[in-house]
Amino acid sequence: MVSRRDAILTGVARATDLHERLGVRDELAAGDRAVDVLGAVQRLGLFLMFRPLDGLLGAYVPTRALSGILVTTKRDLHVQRFTAAHELGHHILEHKVLSLDAVVGFVGRGETSKHDHQEIEADAFAAEFLLPKWLIAAHLLRQNWGRSHLQQPDFVYQLSLRLGTSYSATCWALLSQRFLDRETVMRLLSVEPKVAKQRAVPDMKPENWHRDVWLVSEKDRGAHILGSPDDLIVLELDENVASGYTWDAKAIALAGMSLEQDDRFTANEDRLGGRVQRRLVLQGEGHKRLFLEERRAWDVSQQSRNTFEIELALVGREPEGIPRSGRVLAA
Repeated sequence: MVSRRDAILTGVARATDLHERLGVRDELAAGDRAVDVLGAVQRLGLFLMFRPLDGLLGAYVPTRALSGILVTTKRDLHVQRFTAAHELGHHILEHKVLSLDAVVGFVGRGETSKHDHQEIEADAFAAEFLLPKWLIAAHLLRQNWGRSHLQQPDFVYQLSLRLGTSYSATCWALLSQRFLDRETVMRLLSVEPKVAKQRAVPDMKPENWHRDVWLVSEKDRGAHILGSPDDLIVLELDENVASGYTWDAKAIALAGMSLEQDDRFTANEDRLGGRVQRRLVLQGEGHKRLFLEERRAWDVSQQSRNTFEIELALVGREPEGIPRSGRVLAA
């Protein structure tokens, strides 16, 4: 009989093998985006479909002709991504039975102990595929965050957004990848993500707190953000006001985004993102390329002092049908 430990090790090893096979580690070495699990499924030639499933999050259907994965449309993008990774694990691990997963668990929290070894392997695969230690480390390095930052829920929440996983899954990954001890993780899990969201925009009262709030600084220059249309993007950028340089906010409207708030404040080293003077709160939908320039408003002939560029995919959960990326290719 396969032990739980052996099942976990097998799932982790196969996820690592697939990273190598697809070149994932090289693609994500800069820590500027999350693992493209839906793209990985498609690159492997699997049929992927989103449906409003009742009573389950996903299913893997192995056939001789064309194996496929079903994922629910009733849950948010984070759950859809983890579900897809879990079902991909069944395929990579060559599990032969139909998998109808009523619950997508996470190996680190022990919720899969009642499952058979195939479910444990698939969960371990999904966790390692989406949240490998090297990717977490790459994001921490890019943001200049250390273990002291990981003690604070606000930073862990921002990390989870960049990894494209839920806050709770990220907490458990920090435990299983030995960034944090269990006591710290349990303390972090006792704090609702809503608290971190409220602290990120203390002077705003959104319609609801289901939306995510991204705190984006110059360390995110060139990054790819995968979010939802309801998300708030809070840009916190240094601005050399004393020399007459300001960030040209007109580019926000040109990118098809709305400017919800625009203010300046004196530097506060306790804020996420470090020393900040200009804060722009944005909202938008779809794929956007935002390019901002810091310049003197009265001198249009002069080159900008600084620039900031970021790619935004504010698309939210996958709707019914094949993945959006597949529809673009088909068109």
